[in-house]
Amino acid sequence: MRLSSLLSTAALAALLASTPFVTTPAFAAETKGAEAEDYIILRVNGEAVSRSRVLSIWNSLFPEGKSPDFDSFDDKVRMNVLRGIVSEQLVYGAAKKSGIENSPEVTEKLAKLKEKLVMQAYLERKAAAKVTAEDVRKAYDEQVAAIKGKEEIKARHILVDSKEKAEEIVEKLEDDEKFEDLAKKESLDKGSGARGGDLGWFPEGRMVQEFSKAAFALDKGEISKPVKTNFGWHVIQVEDRRTIKAPPFDEVKEALQKDLKAKALNDHVNELLQGAKVQYFAPDGTEKPFSKDLPDGPAKGE
Repeated sequence: MRLSSLLSTAALAALLASTPFVTTPAFAAETKGAEAEDYIILRVNGEAVSRSRVLSIWNSLFPEGKSPDFDSFDDKVRMNVLRGIVSEQLVYGAAKKSGIENSPEVTEKLAKLKEKLVMQAYLERKAAAKVTAEDVRKAYDEQVAAIKGKEEIKARHILVDSKEKAEEIVEKLEDDEKFEDLAKKESLDKGSGARGGDLGWFPEGRMVQEFSKAAFALDKGEISKPVKTNFGWHVIQVEDRRTIKAPPFDEVKEALQKDLKAKALNDHVNELLQGAKVQYFAPDGTEKPFSKDLPDGPAKGE
């Protein structure tokens, strides 16, 4: 059981919404100084609970780096958090006294949790060792070189289920009906349809092949003839074109690092798999062939 169970997210959100922050400069200075000093904030049946432990639990209730200052809330919020911590400690104490921590069900779950934590720590260490800052920079430079001089377009589309319907849409557009209005009314793509068919900016190859080829053949302001894909029939309007501008390195380095680590770990796991002796058996004990090869990914554009 965690505090997040005792003090639900909904209850916490309601408390935060109804409780004003204390934001006076004097209070801010006092809080900053207090955070540097730890002290015993609770005693539960004689057992001490430090302020640092309370803050650690409080911070765990929020996304990393997003927790508000615990002391900036009034006693209503702080008391609910402290009650949750006390309740958790009391429940844990009662559970230990009952002897349940040595029960088969708990032992089995602890073993599984340990297995997951060990694997996670191992993979994190492997990823850190396999992907260097130089690797991330190299990946960025390669991606920048790959898009140099290439264009992206800003486009809208209307998706319908037949060529005849698409041709009707084209005729209505030629009669000066607004693309956005027709998209909202007629498009089967409800996501973009609600935005007037807007697909935003995208480079060549991002969409399915037939769509991408037709869209990039259009000039700015031009509307396509009906275009068939696996999704149906499209009418496309290109609103603008521009040369792709690479984002600054600092904006994408974390995402690049994450992708490189994922690939490195996937390759490492595959190496382990290829080097292992794996036997696969039918219910009657007969050995069956086991494939170590990963399945092919989906075709481009699917």
